[in-house]
Amino acid sequence: MAPFAYYGRLTRSQQAVYRQSDALVEIRLEDPTALYPHVAALEAALNTEERAATERASHELVAGLTAAMGLPAVRVEVLAARPHSGWGELHGLYTQERGRRPKIQLWMRTAKKKRVVAFRSYLRTLLHEVGHHVDYTGLRLPESYHTQGFYKRESSLFHQLVPETRGRVTMPTMEEYAKLPAEERMRRLSRTADELAAAIRGRDDAALSRRPDAKNWAAKEAICHLRDVEEMFTGRFGMILAMDNPKLAFDPTTPDRWAEDRQYLRNDAQLALAAFRARRDEALALLRTLTPEQWKRAGIHATRGPITINDFVTLMAWHDDNHLDQLKRALEGQA
Repeated sequence: MAPFAYYGRLTRSQQAVYRQSDALVEIRLEDPTALYPHVAALEAALNTEERAATERASHELVAGLTAAMGLPAVRVEVLAARPHSGWGELHGLYTQERGRRPKIQLWMRTAKKKRVVAFRSYLRTLLHEVGHHVDYTGLRLPESYHTQGFYKRESSLFHQLVPETRGRVTMPTMEEYAKLPAEERMRRLSRTADELAAAIRGRDDAALSRRPDAKNWAAKEAICHLRDVEEMFTGRFGMILAMDNPKLAFDPTTPDRWAEDRQYLRNDAQLALAAFRARRDEALALLRTLTPEQWKRAGIHATRGPITINDFVTLMAWHDDNHLDQLKRALEGQA
């Protein structure tokens, strides 16, 4: 597998550690079902929106995981709203200090709206920080790099702990999409408009405008979000093709702000879908004209570093899946 772009900036010794991490793609738990009660308890605690209960449940799950993997104990601290600035929101943090037990910090609410994050997103963050603990204390790596292998190890834990959610097979992760040929990802992008149309067929405006709860979007809002983000993706393609390594600004509060400022709930869902379809067709037409070298052109993200057009196509495929699932759950009255 091709390394991430920052690999070229590492020293030879750091690259050796990177390759070691990248080669390890799975963490196999001997009996993941023994941890299912801890996972269920964490979801229930998060639904109470109480920090202390969520911290206790997070600690118990992490303690179960570290015991199952034969790793040293790690402290777990759950805080309220995520800190954020121009680089984005901080979801979780793993720290080690000499002479002290390692610590995982997690934030349970979004920065702007102070909404409790979705359970699967929270669990992913928890497992991500556990992954750093595995790197340092289990694999004994001197550095814990965000390699493709790292993300696959995180995903392997997630799929063992949540093999199915509400009867649906877990969606492919971004890392799994990154392994697919570009043409296969493009085919996924080309299906999205039709899948949205099928999902909302026969639904009246009241059903499309109904939020499952106070914190989560209605189906109509998911469509409007996809429509507006598609315009942003195409704009970034234009910047990357016209400029060398442009800086890519990202404000994590933008989606919620757009939903309010553009009054998504007052939009017509069919018109929003038609606009999304037209923008997606334009994006696919542009992508099909690009040379292999142009697919490698990149913009610079404040925290992720270089992101190529190829990376964006991976992100779009995962993003489509995420919001299609959100839309279907909203129509079923599920958060």
